[in-house]
Amino acid sequence: MADDRPKLIYVAHRQPRYSHEAFIRRWRQHGSLGMSQARWRNVALYLHCDQVEGLTRSLPILECDGVAIVVYRSEEARQAHIADEGARRTMKADELDTFAQPVATTSLLVRETIERDGPRDGFRLFAFWPASSADEARYAERLVAGADVALTRNRPASDIGHRPWASIDELASPSVEKLDALAVELHRDYPASGGGPRFILTRPVVLHDLPELP
Repeated sequence: MADDRPKLIYVAHRQPRYSHEAFIRRWRQHGSLGMSQARWRNVALYLHCDQVEGLTRSLPILECDGVAIVVYRSEEARQAHIADEGARRTMKADELDTFAQPVATTSLLVRETIERDGPRDGFRLFAFWPASSADEARYAERLVAGADVALTRNRPASDIGHRPWASIDELASPSVEKLDALAVELHRDYPASGGGPRFILTRPVVLHDLPELP
Protein backbone atom coordinates (compact mmCIF):
# COMPACT_ATOMS: atom_id res chain seq x y z
CA MET A 1 0.00 0.00 0.00
CA ALA A 2 1.63 3.21 -1.20
CA ASP A 3 1.23 6.64 0.38
CA ASP A 4 1.52 9.50 -2.09
CA ARG A 5 2.15 12.12 0.59
CA PRO A 6 5.74 13.42 0.66
CA LYS A 7 7.71 12.08 3.61
CA LEU A 8 10.98 13.49 4.93
CA ILE A 9 13.32 11.32 7.00
CA TYR A 10 16.34 12.87 8.68
CA VAL A 11 19.03 11.52 10.97
CA ALA A 12 19.67 13.51 14.15
CA HIS A 13 23.28 14.00 15.30
CA ARG A 14 23.57 15.95 18.54
CA GLN A 15 25.79 18.94 19.12
CA PRO A 16 28.87 17.51 20.92
CA ARG A 17 28.24 19.60 24.03
CA TYR A 18 25.04 17.65 24.73
CA SER A 19 24.81 14.21 26.27
CA HIS A 20 22.34 11.90 24.54
CA GLU A 21 19.75 12.55 27.27
CA ALA A 22 20.24 16.32 27.13
CA PHE A 23 20.05 16.26 23.35
CA ILE A 24 16.68 14.48 23.40
CA ARG A 25 15.29 17.32 25.54
CA ARG A 26 16.86 19.92 23.22
CA TRP A 27 15.49 18.10 20.17
CA ARG A 28 11.99 18.23 21.64
CA GLN A 29 12.41 22.00 22.09
CA HIS A 30 13.45 22.28 18.46
CA GLY A 31 10.40 20.27 17.46
CA SER A 32 8.10 22.45 19.56
CA LEU A 33 9.52 25.55 17.89
CA GLY A 34 8.80 24.05 14.49
CA MET A 35 5.24 23.13 15.44
CA SER A 36 4.61 26.67 16.73
CA GLN A 37 5.10 28.12 13.24
CA ALA A 38 2.05 28.93 11.11
CA ARG A 39 3.42 26.76 8.31
CA TRP A 40 2.97 23.66 10.45
CA ARG A 41 -0.58 23.34 9.12
CA ASN A 42 1.10 21.74 6.09
CA VAL A 43 2.27 18.75 8.15
CA ALA A 44 0.14 15.66 8.80
CA LEU A 45 2.52 13.57 10.94
CA TYR A 46 5.70 14.25 12.93
CA LEU A 47 7.72 11.68 14.87
CA HIS A 48 10.93 11.71 16.86
CA CYS A 49 12.39 8.22 16.97
CA ASP A 50 14.88 8.24 19.86
CA GLN A 51 17.88 5.92 19.62
CA VAL A 52 17.83 3.13 22.22
CA GLU A 53 20.11 0.21 23.06
CA GLY A 54 19.21 -3.40 22.31
CA LEU A 55 20.89 -4.44 19.06
CA THR A 56 23.59 -7.11 18.87
CA ARG A 57 26.95 -5.37 19.26
CA SER A 58 28.44 -6.90 16.10
CA LEU A 59 25.82 -5.28 13.87
CA PRO A 60 26.84 -2.25 11.76
CA ILE A 61 25.19 0.64 13.59
CA LEU A 62 24.38 4.02 12.13
CA GLU A 63 25.91 6.30 14.75
CA CYS A 64 23.34 8.95 15.61
CA ASP A 65 20.89 9.96 18.34
CA GLY A 66 17.63 9.44 16.51
CA VAL A 67 15.59 9.64 13.35
CA ALA A 68 12.81 12.13 12.58
CA ILE A 69 9.86 11.56 10.27
CA VAL A 70 7.83 14.42 8.78
CA VAL A 71 4.85 13.58 6.55
CA TYR A 72 3.34 16.48 4.59
CA ARG A 73 -0.35 16.64 3.67
CA SER A 74 0.46 16.87 -0.05
CA GLU A 75 3.19 18.03 -2.43
CA GLU A 76 1.48 21.41 -2.58
CA ALA A 77 1.59 21.60 1.21
CA ARG A 78 5.30 20.73 1.20
CA GLN A 79 6.02 23.49 -1.29
CA ALA A 80 4.04 25.98 0.83
CA HIS A 81 6.00 24.83 3.89
CA ILE A 82 9.31 25.46 2.14
CA ALA A 83 8.14 28.83 0.79
CA ASP A 84 7.81 30.34 4.30
CA GLU A 85 11.21 32.06 4.37
CA GLY A 86 10.75 33.55 7.85
CA ALA A 87 10.06 30.17 9.44
CA ARG A 88 12.93 28.59 7.51
CA ARG A 89 15.39 31.17 8.86
CA THR A 90 14.11 30.65 12.41
CA MET A 91 14.45 26.88 12.21
CA LYS A 92 17.88 26.93 10.55
CA ALA A 93 19.21 29.21 13.31
CA ASP A 94 17.87 26.82 15.94
CA GLU A 95 19.42 23.86 14.12
CA LEU A 96 22.87 25.33 14.75
CA ASP A 97 22.36 24.98 18.50
CA THR A 98 20.69 21.57 18.29
CA PHE A 99 22.48 19.44 15.71
CA ALA A 100 26.07 18.71 14.77
CA GLN A 101 25.08 18.75 11.08
CA PRO A 102 22.41 20.71 9.18
CA VAL A 103 19.25 18.69 8.67
CA ALA A 104 19.53 19.22 4.90
CA THR A 105 22.69 17.09 4.82
CA THR A 106 21.19 14.15 6.71
CA SER A 107 17.70 14.04 5.19
CA LEU A 108 16.00 12.19 2.37
CA LEU A 109 12.63 12.98 0.79
CA VAL A 110 10.87 9.66 0.16
CA ARG A 111 7.68 7.96 -0.92
CA GLU A 112 6.67 5.16 1.40
CA THR A 113 5.14 1.78 0.65
CA ILE A 114 3.72 -0.34 3.47
CA GLU A 115 4.73 -3.88 2.52
CA ARG A 116 3.33 -5.48 5.64
CA ASP A 117 1.05 -3.71 8.09
CA GLY A 118 1.22 -4.50 11.77
CA PRO A 119 1.63 -3.00 15.23
CA ARG A 120 3.59 0.26 15.29
CA ASP A 121 3.75 0.69 19.04
CA GLY A 122 6.93 -0.20 20.88
CA PHE A 123 10.11 -0.02 18.82
CA ARG A 124 11.19 0.82 15.29
CA LEU A 125 14.27 -0.53 13.55
CA PHE A 126 15.65 1.52 10.66
CA ALA A 127 17.82 -0.09 7.98
CA PHE A 128 19.67 2.52 5.91
CA TRP A 129 20.77 1.07 2.56
CA PRO A 130 23.66 2.85 0.79
CA ALA A 131 22.95 1.04 -2.48
CA SER A 132 20.01 -0.77 -4.02
CA SER A 133 20.04 -4.55 -4.34
CA ALA A 134 17.97 -6.41 -6.92
CA ASP A 135 16.42 -8.87 -4.47
CA GLU A 136 16.70 -6.83 -1.26
CA ALA A 137 12.98 -5.91 -1.19
CA ARG A 138 11.91 -9.51 -1.74
CA TYR A 139 14.28 -10.69 0.96
CA ALA A 140 13.04 -8.07 3.44
CA GLU A 141 9.47 -9.21 2.82
CA ARG A 142 10.46 -12.82 3.47
CA LEU A 143 12.08 -11.81 6.75
CA VAL A 144 8.83 -10.50 8.20
CA ALA A 145 6.48 -13.08 6.66
CA GLY A 146 4.42 -14.53 9.46
CA ALA A 147 6.16 -12.38 12.07
CA ASP A 148 4.53 -9.78 14.28
CA VAL A 149 6.51 -7.06 12.51
CA ALA A 150 5.41 -4.20 10.25
CA LEU A 151 7.54 -3.30 7.23
CA THR A 152 7.57 0.07 5.49
CA ARG A 153 9.89 0.70 2.55
CA ASN A 154 11.03 4.24 1.76
CA ARG A 155 12.42 5.07 -1.66
CA PRO A 156 13.80 8.46 -2.77
CA ALA A 157 11.01 10.64 -4.15
CA SER A 158 13.28 11.94 -6.90
CA ASP A 159 16.58 11.18 -8.61
CA ILE A 160 17.43 14.86 -8.31
CA GLY A 161 19.23 16.43 -5.37
CA HIS A 162 20.96 15.15 -2.26
CA ARG A 163 20.55 11.38 -1.75
CA PRO A 164 22.54 10.13 1.25
CA TRP A 165 20.91 6.65 1.03
CA ALA A 166 19.43 4.51 -1.71
CA SER A 167 16.51 3.45 0.49
CA ILE A 168 15.40 3.23 4.12
CA ASP A 169 13.44 0.36 5.62
CA GLU A 170 11.37 0.69 8.80
CA LEU A 171 10.54 -2.45 10.78
CA ALA A 172 8.21 -1.98 13.75
CA SER A 173 7.41 -4.35 16.60
CA PRO A 174 6.75 -4.33 20.35
CA SER A 175 9.67 -6.78 20.68
CA VAL A 176 13.30 -5.60 20.65
CA GLU A 177 14.44 -9.22 20.48
CA LYS A 178 12.43 -9.84 17.31
CA LEU A 179 13.80 -6.73 15.60
CA ASP A 180 17.34 -7.61 16.65
CA ALA A 181 16.99 -11.13 15.24
CA LEU A 182 15.76 -9.74 11.92
CA ALA A 183 18.68 -7.29 11.79
CA VAL A 184 21.16 -10.10 12.45
CA GLU A 185 19.67 -12.20 9.66
CA LEU A 186 19.58 -9.27 7.25
CA HIS A 187 23.21 -8.41 8.02
CA ARG A 188 24.25 -12.03 7.54
CA ASP A 189 23.09 -11.99 3.91
CA TYR A 190 23.83 -8.31 3.26
CA PRO A 191 27.01 -7.32 5.14
CA ALA A 192 27.79 -3.62 5.30
CA SER A 193 31.07 -4.20 3.45
CA GLY A 194 29.06 -5.38 0.45
CA GLY A 195 26.56 -2.54 0.38
CA GLY A 196 24.27 -3.85 3.10
CA PRO A 197 22.41 -1.62 5.54
CA ARG A 198 23.38 0.10 8.74
CA PHE A 199 20.88 -0.11 11.58
CA ILE A 200 19.48 2.03 14.36
CA LEU A 201 16.98 0.85 16.96
CA THR A 202 14.58 3.51 18.18
CA ARG A 203 11.52 4.20 20.29
CA PRO A 204 9.11 6.45 18.36
CA VAL A 205 7.41 9.44 19.97
CA VAL A 206 4.49 10.94 18.05
CA LEU A 207 4.62 14.73 18.41
CA HIS A 208 1.98 15.63 15.83
CA ASP A 209 -0.70 13.51 14.17
CA LEU A 210 -3.44 15.57 12.56
CA PRO A 211 -4.19 14.23 9.06
CA GLU A 212 -7.26 16.44 8.55
CA LEU A 213 -7.04 20.20 8.16
CA PRO A 214 -8.62 22.05 11.12
